[in-house]
Order: sequence, then structure tokens, then C-alpha cells
Amino acid sequence: MRQFIASVLVTAAVTATALASQTSGASSGGRIGACSLLTRDVIMKFGSENGKRFVDVLKPNESPMGTNGSSCGYGGIQFQLDPFPRSEQLRKSPQKDWQAVSGVGETAYFHNNANRWAELMVWSGAHHFTIQQDVPMGSTAEAVKPNTIALANYIITKLR
Repeated sequence: MRQFIASVLVTAAVTATALASQTSGASSGGRIGACSLLTRDVIMKFGSENGKRFVDVLKPNESPMGTNGSSCGYGGIQFQLDPFPRSEQLRKSPQKDWQAVSGVGETAYFHNNANRWAELMVWSGAHHFTIQQDVPMGSTAEAVKPNTIALANYIITKLR
């Protein structure tokens, strides 16, 4: 029994050390915090009226994604930076209901998610990202699309 407990403790210590080195390596080796780009000022400039109304009440919520990606939910916008491990496959062949958008990064696709979210996937330089922006009640994803595209172009300038 002692050997079993000792082996569990050693395994836990090795796993914790490995996770700690992966986490610190990711943060110093390329992970950009998505919420560092999705700030209060950005929400106030590009967000919906509903998102702006709650920007001071609900704080940004950031999570790591995959090896180098991160996600930030804030002010009615969900922003994911470098979320897909094999993004080039998705870039070449998005789902059929995503429409190509010009003038945003090198490649971009827009999706209307039942007029609940305006979604945009963008590839620019070494990065790819997605933006899901809430659609206000009574509006459409098409009506939110210009702000979503403007937000994407703003983010591209910050990633250079």
C-alpha cells in the first residue's frame, strides 16, 4: 500500500511539474492573452449597445485554448485568438454556410448564427482568430457585420 501511495505522489509531482513548465512556456513562448486585445475601449468602440451597457458590470473572462491560443468573453463579444491546432485545413475548406469576406486579413469568412451571433473567422500573418458578436434583439447578423469586420481589422493592427 505504501508503494502505491508513493507512486501516486511521485506521478502527481511529475505531472504538476510538467504542467507548470507547459503553462509558463506557453505564456512566454507565444500565447497572447485575448483579453489584452478585447479591452473596455474596444468594446465601447465596436460592441453592440447591449454589450456596452454591461461592460462595467461583467468583467472580461479569459481562458487558454489549445497550445498557444486564448479566448476572451467580454461585452457581448467572444474572441478566440489562435484557437485551432490545424487552422489551415479550416481555412481551405470552411463549412458551406460560411461566406468569404474580402478586405479582412488574408482570408476571412462570415457566418450568421441564427441572427443570435455574427461570427467571423480571420487569418492574418502568423495568427488566426474568431469573433462572435451578439446580435441585439430585433436586429440581424448582417446589421452587426460591419462592426465585426471593423473589430477584426483593429485586432489585425494590434497583432502586427
